[in-house]
Amino acid sequence: MKLLNVLLEPRDVFTLLHKRKHWQDALLPILITAVVGLVSMVVLKDLLVEVQLVQTEKYIMYNSKIPDDQKEEILNDSMEKIQNPSTSMTVIGYSSSALSTPGRILLMSLIVLMIGNFFFGGKSSYGNVLVMTSYTYMIAVLESLVKVPLMITQWRMDIQTGLGLLGIGEPGEFIYNFLSGMDLFSLWRIILLAVGMSVLYRRDAKPFLIALMIYWILQTTFFSFLGSMFT
Repeated sequence: MKLLNVLLEPRDVFTLLHKRKHWQDALLPILITAVVGLVSMVVLKDLLVEVQLVQTEKYIMYNSKIPDDQKEEILNDSMEKIQNPSTSMTVIGYSSSALSTPGRILLMSLIVLMIGNFFFGGKSSYGNVLVMTSYTYMIAVLESLVKVPLMITQWRMDIQTGLGLLGIGEPGEFIYNFLSGMDLFSLWRIILLAVGMSVLYRRDAKPFLIALMIYWILQTTFFSFLGSMFT
């Protein structure tokens, strides 16, 4: 029940978890995000292959560093590897999908710990922060439940649920990437993290929210720029 209540009554859930102080409480939400990631990969497999094929063809055919007389051969070889991947590549693909969100939880917990302990002088442990952070990522589960069906019905990966709906810029451009990163689910998670930090550090949520928003904007800016460089 706590897994659902965290989306509606986060302070009550975080208070209860903080009183327990059991890092093992993080295992269930982490496991759920891993299962959802794996299932999403299975469901979206054909769409992902199609997207890879299109992107690979575009990259090879428009790459001036590849001699024109070699492009067709390289393209055919690349297409074959995408459509008929080796067992090791298949395992890597499914493992990456399953471990993606759990990895983000572990990293975000470290960032939250640094913000709370270093910048705000708190004394929380990584285990307590990990439990709180793992529960906020139940939003990632909800996000998948919303976006994956839309990806299937619309047969495209680029589903916007934030400022990306404005349609400013072209896919791959910095402004497009940045606005796409300003997603409602991400904002919701930031708000929950601020509430959770206010419980852990026994302070008002506002300064934590400001700090997390700054981090979110800087992170989105960095990855948007990085994405625009390799498109």
